[in-house]
Amino acid sequence: MRRPTKPSKKGVVQFVVFNAGGAAFFVVGYLTFALLYGTLHRSWLVAKIVGDALGWSVNFAIQYFIAFREDRHGRPVHIVAGKFTAISLVNLVIDYAIVWLLKLAGVSPFIGLIIASQFFTVWKWLWYKKWVFKPHIVVKNE
Repeated sequence: MRRPTKPSKKGVVQFVVFNAGGAAFFVVGYLTFALLYGTLHRSWLVAKIVGDALGWSVNFAIQYFIAFREDRHGRPVHIVAGKFTAISLVNLVIDYAIVWLLKLAGVSPFIGLIIASQFFTVWKWLWYKKWVFKPHIVVKNE
């Protein structure tokens, strides 16, 4: 039976920076949502779409240029951005479903966004680490 390994310092730092990107995504998205939905009284869906688009941009920049800088080394930006966009679209469906279903249950979309963000902390870490920014392995032919 394998014993769990202790996380490396690099792995811990990467996870902290990953979470900073997630926090930036959340803060930018949430503030945009609050402005559009709460203050300007736009539809929750429009407010969420605009907030997500801005939040995704900030999050991608932090993940690409800081958190997974070494892991994505050697991969063209369009490949990484394509994977990031693909998983973000899947996440979009899940996220909106969570907020919508909670709203139907009488939970404020403001609270729904917070609940969804907790789920996505673990979900996105796994997808980013194992697929989007997975280290590029170069095989040398001898």
